[in-house]
Amino acid sequence: MKIKKYTAGTEAEAIELVKADLGLNALILNIKKVQPKGMLHLFKKAEVEVTAAYEEKTETAPDSPRKSLRTRAQKESVKEEERPAPERDVTLEREIALRQAKISLLEKELGNKEALLKKAAGLISVSSIRTDKTRRYENNLLQVFFETLIERGVTDEIAELLLKDVSLLPDIDQTDLSMIVRVVYNSIIEILGEPVPLKDKDRAVIFLGPTGVGKTTTIAKLSSKFVLSDNVKVGLITADTYRIAAVQQLKVYAEILGIDIGIVYNAQDLSEILPKMKKFANLILIDTAGRSHRNPDAIAELTELLAAAPDAEKYLVLSLTTKFEDLLSIINAYSEITDFKLIFTKADETMCLGNVLNICYLTKKGVSYITNGQNVPDDISVLDPAQISKALLGLEGTI
Repeated sequence: MKIKKYTAGTEAEAIELVKADLGLNALILNIKKVQPKGMLHLFKKAEVEVTAAYEEKTETAPDSPRKSLRTRAQKESVKEEERPAPERDVTLEREIALRQAKISLLEKELGNKEALLKKAAGLISVSSIRTDKTRRYENNLLQVFFETLIERGVTDEIAELLLKDVSLLPDIDQTDLSMIVRVVYNSIIEILGEPVPLKDKDRAVIFLGPTGVGKTTTIAKLSSKFVLSDNVKVGLITADTYRIAAVQQLKVYAEILGIDIGIVYNAQDLSEILPKMKKFANLILIDTAGRSHRNPDAIAELTELLAAAPDAEKYLVLSLTTKFEDLLSIINAYSEITDFKLIFTKADETMCLGNVLNICYLTKKGVSYITNGQNVPDDISVLDPAQISKALLGLEGTI
């Protein structure tokens, strides 16, 4: 038995290569993902490697005289066109099929790159007819990337910062498109930083934020994830007693998940219930009331509540549908009372993800999670810097 390996973009494509080369009797031994290497590995998708085993064909023994239907003389008289196709023709057919499969994969890969170039070329044609007053860059490619970033909500200042290193490249007019993408992509990744997901043991976590951003739903998603997927003992506490619906919503989720929930009305209540809940829960998620960050009384009340749980981790929940200026105002108000990590919600309700980058750059705070719908617990994930970078560059599905 011999072993051969085949590599393609997907598992199905790799198996097709096996079938084309070795036939249906090949035995699949292993299937694994292979990460790309080299200078541009960030922009290449992982490939799938399939290891297959096959039996080498052995020459068949000559027919016995009893089974032979023709004499030697009769066999020699058979016309050439009546002879069965030689084994080498079957091998040739397999080789042709293998080459055709590889050509199809290559055409698909080239199609993806062509899509990327068409995107850029289409924008260049628009940029090239703009007047000098509205253009920021003389180079068409730089102008394309600048406008793409602005359209996706990135501020002018940050867009220019991302393109600064590219504009300093020698012979910018001769620079390859993939090089520009790589430089800007890496700059975005650096600003976003590594997300820091919530630790799942021995801690209390307080969720802050203005009204309507989805704090309660976010808590429901996270608690469901930790209970159902990670088998963590979770406890819930709500201080959002201003909204009966919020209390009822968490009560329903707590009942479904089989976990305890506590209701607190002030800092004293929280300081009393926390030690009790820590005895049986490894992770305690605390919901707070959504109040205006411009209301001094609401901020003072929240400050007292935070003081009752000084060791708790804090997350500020923000909506991506909120204007950039308002986001800054909210962050500044909460920064005066505590330190926090960020969660962005409602990514499904906007095409502009630029505020994720804007806020990370201006605050130097990390974004841990992003939500993109109301489904519990599915529509929440740890922030993926690569996905955000591609979205901001307008390259979704092309790299």
